[in-house]
Amino acid sequence: MRTWLFTRMRFSGLVVLLLAGVPGALPARAETITLRADAWCPYNCAPGSARPGYVVEIAREVFAAHGITVDYALMPWARALESVRQGKVTGVIGATRQEGEDLVFGQEAVGFSSDALAARRGYGFTYRGVGSLDGQRLAAVRDYSYEPEIDAYIAAHAEAGEAVSLASGEDVTVQNLRKLLAGRVDLVLEDRNVLDYTLAAEGLTGLAESQAISAPEVIHIAFSPADPKAADHAAMLDAGLREMRRSGRLAEILSRYGLTDWTVGHAAAVAPPTGP
Repeated sequence: MRTWLFTRMRFSGLVVLLLAGVPGALPARAETITLRADAWCPYNCAPGSARPGYVVEIAREVFAAHGITVDYALMPWARALESVRQGKVTGVIGATRQEGEDLVFGQEAVGFSSDALAARRGYGFTYRGVGSLDGQRLAAVRDYSYEPEIDAYIAAHAEAGEAVSLASGEDVTVQNLRKLLAGRVDLVLEDRNVLDYTLAAEGLTGLAESQAISAPEVIHIAFSPADPKAADHAAMLDAGLREMRRSGRLAEILSRYGLTDWTVGHAAAVAPPTGP
């Protein structure tokens, strides 16, 4: 029995070797690209969930049309940026040209981002420039890039007692909102869409409110300068996004997150996600 099995195995191996020499005889190895970011819902959310984030859904559909699989996982933002620069991952989700000037960008954005502040409902704070933050306990995200004057304020106050609290990790928005509702900080600085979506998804809309404090800025999937296919991937994403917008598929995906096309208007999620 062992002799027959061994003979069969040798014969099968010979067939594989022979076929390997025939062009097209064996299927080509499928390409996989890796996309990373920290949790920034609704742009990118929990991997493996029914709603992994609208940018993740866009990327998967666009690259699937080219036979490319998207491997998406969460990673702290600073490490994600360093990994994409080193070529350890293919791309990062949600980068601005300001913070990723050495990365490879396509022409098409994947959304708009506006800095916003969340406060406990009834707190009565109105943002009137960076000076109005004096005396407030501010929670922000370590290694994020905000408006230049806010970045300067954070750099000047991050080590000054409780003036600025910086969090890091994969789910920092929820962390900071919990601090806010527990009275440990007065304000949470975050993207407007992320704040509103998280408040709605966590059932906290009645406990906190947000206000935009900056003009919208375009965000992208940015690709690794160490990847020789980076420009090709960016071009695929550009063409795929344009086709999804033309066909109406983009609107379908965005509606699952309570959003509308960012080229029409800068919309924020205002209700918990509904539907499948």
